[in-house]
Parts: sequence; C-alpha cells; structure tokens
Amino acid sequence: MPSRAAAASAPSPAATPPHPVQPTPKASTLDRPAPKASTLEQRVTDLLTSQVLDLRLAPGEHIVADTLAAALGVSRLPVREALRNLAGRGLVELQPHRGAFIPRLGVEQLDEIVEVFEARARLEPWAAERAAQCHDAEQLARLDACLRQGFEALDQRNRGAVNRAHGHYLRTLLAMAGHSVLTELLEPLQYRTMLAFVSIVIVAEPEGWRSHQIIRDAIARRDGEAAAAEMYDHLTQVIKALRTPDNVEPSAIDRRRKRAGTGRRPPSRGLASMRLESEDADR
Repeated sequence: MPSRAAAASAPSPAATPPHPVQPTPKASTLDRPAPKASTLEQRVTDLLTSQVLDLRLAPGEHIVADTLAAALGVSRLPVREALRNLAGRGLVELQPHRGAFIPRLGVEQLDEIVEVFEARARLEPWAAERAAQCHDAEQLARLDACLRQGFEALDQRNRGAVNRAHGHYLRTLLAMAGHSVLTELLEPLQYRTMLAFVSIVIVAEPEGWRSHQIIRDAIARRDGEAAAAEMYDHLTQVIKALRTPDNVEPSAIDRRRKRAGTGRRPPSRGLASMRLESEDADR
C-alpha cells in the first residue's frame, strides 16, 4: 500500500529476507498483456488502467472517448469497450449523457474504503492459501519480480511505481490461486483500493511490502495456512490504520484537485498524447 510513511521507511533491498529472487524483468515485460489478451480492446484497457494507477489521469478527470480514439488512431468501439472494462474494475464511472470520469475515493469516502478492505480480508487469505497449493515455478519467479520491483520503488520513493508494482503483485497472486470466480470477486476490490491510494495517504501504515515478502515465502514453502494468516493480519492492520483518528489525509494530488475546485475536472489534456505500445493493431 503506497503511503508517505511507507516510502520514508522503505527497506533497502539488502534488508529484505534472503530468497532466490529472479532478475527483475523490464517494466514493459511486466506491463505487457499475455498473448491471449493482446486484442486491441485489451491493450486500450491496459493503457487506461496504467494511466489511472500511475497518477497520469487524476480522480475527477473526464475521459472523452472520441479524443482518446483519435489520439490512439483507432475507432471508438475498442475505446468504448475498454471504458466498460474499467467500469467493471471500478476505475471509471460511466454517466449517461456525460461520459466516463475517474472516480474519487478520498478522505470523505473513508467508510467505503474500509468496507472494501473488510471484503478483501475475507477473500484474499483464501487466495493466498490456494496460491501456496497451486502455484508453479514460473509464477513464483514472477511474484519475486513483483516484490523486487516494489522494494525498489519504495526505496526510490516513487509512489506511482509502488502502486503499479502492488497491482502486479496482487494480480500475480490471484493467477497463482487459479480460481476464476475468486478472481472475478477480488479484482474489482483490489482496483478500488489501488484507486483509493491515489487520493489518500495513511500517515502511519503497516509495512505492507514486508508482509508481501512473508506471504511469498509461505507460498514458496507451500504453507497455505501461514500464507493465509499473514494475508489476513496484513489487511486487518491496514483497516486498523485507516480507522485510527487523524491517520488518513489527502494525497498531494487530491490537495491539488481541491485547490483547483471541487467540481468535475475538464477533459484531460493527457488524452491527446496517449499512445499504444505498437502501431500494428487491427482497427
């Protein structure tokens, strides 16, 4: 969970418990969709998801489908389908006759954020338990790469990179669990909490990446009970931190949004500069 306190107290890679971590893939390798998901619609979905979670599209911003389609050089259909996908993830709100907007989960929505974490605390330990039972060596290596990426981002105090690495970690763990219904239930909750940490900062937060390390080690030992217990403890500690008085404050990006006005933001200028990774997509 990215926070100012977590970044300030980030452990150096040397301080992490030793384990056989694979070399970190390039960011483009981690971000690239799997071959079975390499459709134009999926690539636009992945692009918009990364733009939201990397803070390039801020809460409240208006995504104009026509502007984005023109910038990407594609028709409006894959853009509209991508926006529907993001709505399913809770990363955009589709409003009739108005379009798509990045939702805001700020300090005023703290009760909703806590409820999302409470739901995750019921489901995610089971995912960790299944991951310990069902994973293969390739998936474990990918989880190691996500961990290394997260620790490095913390060390560099790069909030956007921390958010991105955390998303990779959670999606990899879900893939290791190998349960389609569990994935369907958990993914929107995870995306909602990642979106929340764009708008809020937990001042004194549990060291989430150390917990992720402990979970990884339990998974590697195929100790499902220990993995589940650590996942539950981590999430309940985050809930406790969220409920602690004066421990949650607006992020820098949310403070800038408030200074600019509390209404909806105009269409993002960044939309016109967006590009897909490759230009050979079928339209």
